[in-house]
Parts: sequence; structure tokens; C-alpha cells
Amino acid sequence: MLHLIVCDLACLAIAALYYTYRDVYQHRRRRSQLRERVAYMLWAAAAKAA
Repeated sequence: MLHLIVCDLACLAIAALYYTYRDVYQHRRRRSQLRERVAYMLWAAAAKAA
């Protein structure tokens, strides 16, 4: 019985670590994409003005 509890807790810990990592990675990726889009928008506006 103790073996099953330990296994379940290990699975829960791994899942929690994975979802935490995934959330942080997606947040950073969204911010990076936003910066790239803003930079492209500014570059396109500067190209039209020149």
C-alpha cells in the first residue's frame, strides 16, 4: 500500500513540475512574440516613412 502512495506522489510531483515549467515557458514565448511583432511593426512604419 505504501508503494502505491509513493508512486502516486512521485507522479503528482512530476506533473506539477512539468505544468509549472510549461506555464513559465509559454509566458516567456508570448512576450517574445509580442516584442518581435512590435519591432516588425516599427520597422515597417519606418520603411514607409523613409
